Parts: sequence; structure tokens; C-alpha cells
Amino acid sequence: MQSQYRLKDSRDFRRVFRKGKSFASGRLVLYYCDNREARVRVGFSISRKVGKAVVRNRLKRLLRAIFQRYLDELRDQSVDVVVVCRANAAEADFHALEREVARLLKKAKLLPPSAGDERP
Repeated sequence: MQSQYRLKDSRDFRRVFRKGKSFASGRLVLYYCDNREARVRVGFSISRKVGKAVVRNRLKRLLRAIFQRYLDELRDQSVDVVVVCRANAAEADFHALEREVARLLKKAKLLPPSAGDERP
């Protein structure tokens, strides 16, 4: 995922947590909030409770790859999205995480209901 689509600043994370809406699943919590940018930005919050650095970095890589796949559908929106991983996210594989992200994005109405269904 390109740098322009990443949420990096801590004050932006705080704004999304404070003013945003949230949707949760078993492994992930998705927060989103409108932004003043003309694009979607995505950030990840993975605590040490999830695992050591290797596990946390693996989860970030997987989530970046998942959001890279959905970037075309999200590109016309101007929202900041923060994904928080719960402790049991460490055991999930790529496809399980992708299903949960798609479900959360549809629940938040950031994706149309039929989007993501054609993915292998």
C-alpha cells in the first residue's frame, strides 16, 4: 500500500478513535471517520498483547495487502480507517482476515454489499 493511503500521525489515530464509528468482529475492530483529505487513509493498531514484534509485523503486512485489494472500491471515499487487532488475530490466516475485513467494511457501508464476493 502506498504511503499516501496510510494513516501515520498519532493525532489522526486519536481523532478516529474519538469521533469515529466502530464495528467489531471476533478478531478485528474497525473504526472510521470522515477526513478532509480527498482519499481514504488506513492505519493499524496492534498491541503487544497480540504477540511479539514478528507476529505484529506479519499482521500489519497481511492487513496492508488486504486493503491494497480493496483500494479501488474505497478510492472515491474520503475517510480515515483504523483497524485494531484483537489477541486471537495472530492465529488467523490471510483468507480469514480478508473475510473479516470485507464483512466489517460492508457493515460500515464503506463497500457496496456485493463487493468482495468475487475474490478467490
